[in-house]
Amino acid sequence: MDIQREAARLASIATFFVVVGWFAVLYALVAGVLWWIDLAQREAFNLFEAFAISASAIGGPIFLALIVAAFGHGMRLFAMSVASRSA
Repeated sequence: MDIQREAARLASIATFFVVVGWFAVLYALVAGVLWWIDLAQREAFNLFEAFAISASAIGGPIFLALIVAAFGHGMRLFAMSVASRSA
């Protein structure tokens, strides 16, 4: 079994998690800003109420996306550690 090749495969899978996680963070931030703008234009909410509502709604998705990205970064570090030990 080639440890270097397996570590490279693990790093490529981890890169997928990193990209998906950071893309989800970006998507949640853009969605939150657009929703904040939409709520702020309504008469029922002022600027600060609209920000509080949109920030509380996107807090959970951003947290989960950061967990996915951190998992990917951790997998990459583990793959680099395994690859450096086997050399």
